[in-house]
Amino acid sequence: MAAKRMDLSVRTFLVLSGCSNPFGQTLAQELCGRLAPGSMALILDENPEKLEDLRQQLTSDAVLIVPGVWDAQHSNGVQLLEQSLLLAGDVPFQRTIMVHNEGETATHMLLEPQTEQTWLEYVQHQLYAPVALNQRWLNAFQLRGIEKLAINVTSSLQVRPLVYSTLLCSCKRARDMYFRGMASEEARANVHVLSYAPGLLETHRTHCDENGNILTPEELIEMPPERKLPRVEPLKSTLKLINILEKTAFVSGHDVDYYDTFFL
Repeated sequence: MAAKRMDLSVRTFLVLSGCSNPFGQTLAQELCGRLAPGSMALILDENPEKLEDLRQQLTSDAVLIVPGVWDAQHSNGVQLLEQSLLLAGDVPFQRTIMVHNEGETATHMLLEPQTEQTWLEYVQHQLYAPVALNQRWLNAFQLRGIEKLAINVTSSLQVRPLVYSTLLCSCKRARDMYFRGMASEEARANVHVLSYAPGLLETHRTHCDENGNILTPEELIEMPPERKLPRVEPLKSTLKLINILEKTAFVSGHDVDYYDTFFL
């Protein structure tokens, strides 16, 4: 596949999930600030208060901001997408972008869910729900024939085996494979896919193991101290993603990490 660049300042239908965490908020602010007049942004999160605060921050004459509140299992994403497409009416969008930023861990405790029901609920939240939303977005007749970009916010750390993170790592790996497959299947339909690992953010929380011992994400990475990766501000990581899209270029279906030197 050839390397792809794209000018973000076109009339766009944007869908962005995970808007209450600092990286999602920064993504929404920076992406919406670059879209052309007549664009629409559906911002999704399960925290209505933070979602409303973000909507007020993003409000402008150029981009229509539509907040969508997830239900407990994120199972209403398709419905929220359909409602926003109806609201858009016959706006002639030039591109649509879907950003999957469902990046929360199962809990602040690094302890795996212990019952069948909690495992099913977690997989629904982290894997099934974003895939269902993505499939509806791909097949929406209102978006037929226009360029599509799907961005999977991933982690080069969390797709590897980690203690207390079996379920999280499994879902991250499955999602990565889904988007790789989608890039191949949809290449002829003008669909582009990028999996982006934003790095170890300054806002990443510390965790506790089952004994109550406090752990930082760095302690879960088995590498010598001199090779530990520096933490990153959400804005810096967001601007690097935008630079990759607009200037550096990317290959559809490939993974890009904030810490990478080369992207192609």
